[in-house]
Amino acid sequence: MAVSSHVPLKAQEASEAESSVRQQYRQLITKNRAKNLARQAAEQENGGLGQYRAEPAMHGPVEETNYEEIEDGVWRFTIRGREIGSDDFTIQTVVTVDEQANVTVESNEEI
Repeated sequence: MAVSSHVPLKAQEASEAESSVRQQYRQLITKNRAKNLARQAAEQENGGLGQYRAEPAMHGPVEETNYEEIEDGVWRFTIRGREIGSDDFTIQTVVTVDEQANVTVESNEEI
C-alpha cells in the first residue's frame, strides 16, 4: 500500500545574508572595473603602455590600491607610475571613476 502526500513546493527565498553577499560581490566587481578604468586612463594620459607603467597594485585586487570612495558609487584612485625601464615612480595620476564608468583625470604630475 503506497501512501502519498501532497506538499506544496515553494521557491526558496534568498535570505538577507545571501542578498548582502550578492550586493557585496557586485560592489567588488564594480570597484574592480573602476580600478581598471582608472589605470587605463593613467596609461593613456602618460603616453600609453609603450612609455608608462602603473604601479603593480593597479593590476591586483582593488583592496590593495590607493583609492577612496568620495561618495556612494564614486571612487578616486591615486596612481603612481613610472617610465618604461625605470624602477622609480615619478608620476602621480589622480582619476575619479563612478559606477556608470564615467572617468575623469583630475591631475597628472611629477612626484
